[in-house]
Amino acid sequence: MKQIPFVIVLVLGISSIAFGQYKKGSVEEKLIQLDKAWTSAELKGDKRAAGALVADDFVGTTQRGEVQNKAQYIASVVPNADMVKSDEYKISLYGNTAVMTHRSTVSGVRNVQFRSTHIWMKRGGKWLIVAHHGSLIAPAEEESQ
Repeated sequence: MKQIPFVIVLVLGISSIAFGQYKKGSVEEKLIQLDKAWTSAELKGDKRAAGALVADDFVGTTQRGEVQNKAQYIASVVPNADMVKSDEYKISLYGNTAVMTHRSTVSGVRNVQFRSTHIWMKRGGKWLIVAHHGSLIAPAEEESQ
């Protein structure tokens, strides 16, 4: 009988670790992989790869509040030495449309955190970003002022 509580605690612990992660091979996992490929292309300055993930009617809002179309976005893609780690992904699917949010931590030249919202649409069998919004996360000392 003493083993049953231990097994329950173990199962609950494992479940809590797995909670929030998307199933391997799921649409959500695919979108996270595409998002990471998009970030990698941006960091390398690979305009072609970054542009291939963005719809022709793309509308983006930068962390500074500037609005960009696809051409303006691609022009802004330049190589840089930053490292980016993204986490806290949340994805909601609505047919051929997905709303993705996540947090990114940038280290290197810029040391900031930001949150992003991406609207992905599946068009012609391919997921593309149709809208993006980025917002800086204020450092803790700025929040108290």
